[in-house]
Amino acid sequence: MTVAAIVMAALVVQAGAGAASAPERRQGEEGFVALFDGKSLTGWQTIPLGENTGAWVVRDGVLTHTPGDSWIATVDTYTDFILRLEYRTGQETDSGIFLRSPAKGYPSFTGMEFEIRNDPASAPTARSNTALYGAAAARKNVTRADGEWNVVEISLIKRRLVAIWNGETIHDLDLDDPAYAGALRGPLSARAKSGHIGFQAHLTGTPVEFRAIRIKVVR
Repeated sequence: MTVAAIVMAALVVQAGAGAASAPERRQGEEGFVALFDGKSLTGWQTIPLGENTGAWVVRDGVLTHTPGDSWIATVDTYTDFILRLEYRTGQETDSGIFLRSPAKGYPSFTGMEFEIRNDPASAPTARSNTALYGAAAARKNVTRADGEWNVVEISLIKRRLVAIWNGETIHDLDLDDPAYAGALRGPLSARAKSGHIGFQAHLTGTPVEFRAIRIKVVR
C-alpha cells in the first residue's frame, strides 16, 4: 500500500469514528424533529411551581437549570407521540419528565411524570427513580451513575405508555387499567389526554442536564 493510500485510509477511519460518536447522529430517526436546538430556549416556556423559579439555561449544548421550583414546558402541546432524549444526573438530582401536562395545575398529576433521581442502586417504587410518579414502579432500575448519559424513549399513543431506558423496557402500561385507579392524586384514566412535554427543576439538588430532545408525532 502506498503512503497516500495509508493516509487516506486513516482519514476515513477517523471520519467514521467521529460520525459514530456525535450524539446528534443516530439511526432510525425518520420522522423525528428536534424539540431543543442545543443553542437556545426557542420553543420552550418556564412555568413557576413556587416563589423562586430559578432559571432554565443552555450551557455547552445541554438544557439545564439553576436552583428553583419550576418546570420548562414546550410551547406546543402533544397528544400521541414518541419522545427521545438523553439526560444525566448529579449526586443529588431530583427532577422529572412531564407528559401531556397542562400549563395550569401541578404537572405530575394533571398530566404524568417520570421521576428522575440519582439512585441507580435503589429498589423501584412508585415514587423512586424512573417511576411513573405516584402510580407505577419501574420493572427494574437500569439507570446509570451520575455523570453518565441515560438514553430514553417514551411512546405515548392513545392509552398505552411504553418507556425504554438504556435499551430496556421498564414500563408498558394501559392508562385505563384499574390497577392505576389508586394513583396518587387521581387515577391515570382521568389525566389530561393532551398537554405539554416538560422537565422539572427543584430549589435544592444537583441540576439535571438534557440533550438530544426530539419527538415524532403520531397521527
